[in-house]
Amino acid sequence: MKLGIHLGNNGASASAESLPLLAARAEELGFDSVWTSDHVVIPSSIAGEQPAGRPGVYDPADLENYWEAFSVLAFVAGMTTRVQLGVTVIVVPQREPLLFAKQWATLDQLSGGRTILGVGVGWNREEFESLGAGDKFDRRGAATDEAIRLWRTVWQTEGDVSFSGDVYRFNPIRFLPKPARPGGPPIWVGGSARPSIRRAAQYGDNWHPIRASIDDLKVGRAQLDEQLARFGRKPEDVTVSMTVTAFPPGQGTNGSSRDYVLAGDPVASAEKLRRYAEAGVDHLVVNCARGTPVSEMLAAYEFVAKEVRPRVDAS
Repeated sequence: MKLGIHLGNNGASASAESLPLLAARAEELGFDSVWTSDHVVIPSSIAGEQPAGRPGVYDPADLENYWEAFSVLAFVAGMTTRVQLGVTVIVVPQREPLLFAKQWATLDQLSGGRTILGVGVGWNREEFESLGAGDKFDRRGAATDEAIRLWRTVWQTEGDVSFSGDVYRFNPIRFLPKPARPGGPPIWVGGSARPSIRRAAQYGDNWHPIRASIDDLKVGRAQLDEQLARFGRKPEDVTVSMTVTAFPPGQGTNGSSRDYVLAGDPVASAEKLRRYAEAGVDHLVVNCARGTPVSEMLAAYEFVAKEVRPRVDAS
């Protein structure tokens, strides 16, 4: 199983000092990947409740310090040599897909083909409207499907390339550079809802839920296999990844009974990772609670690298 860490590009602790520090430490500790998350703007208020999986009161002050995902990854690409570079997940319908395809192909080339593209449909109507994408909100699922198809079309087609869909279309153009890897980077589809699982099966290279219990993951994996059969694909065509939350030694033990929380006893945490591996997960992204001080993030990631992972590898 591969392990990556989130760089904490959001919340009060995110800074020009924290991001390179965490990226460098990830390589030193032997992690396989580093990750950002994506929101471009944070509305001061929202009309509805946050979706399932995002508990708590909406507090813009908690979210407003959000460093732009692409810029962080481009910076980190230049200061690392080995780790893969991912986003979990980009809000696809908020961005013009052809410009996005150019940006990501460039990043993939400059990083030597190290990128992983995590995608999601988004949930915040006010954010869409602020970015001039309000007309995409109610059809954001269809827009995301089409954007994935569009990216792969321009990444894989030599010479003239055009696209005609219900949401996006353009006349023949030339598109270079292509991504470093033939066909483009792996696309990880985020989310645990049925449409997300269908999207992963139809268009993705990976299904990427966030903080799912082992039992919920098994249920989702069964749904994924059903959808793969529907689209004529094999189980091995789409891998499974997930995010978990880590705490430094001495913290987080009140939530340690949850499968996706790594805290307290490293033996118990290693057993959780083994069970996720048995359930089909082959890449875990380890994050910390938003706003965790950088010193505590480093301690949590060192706990995973030095105390938890060796026990998993030795099993």
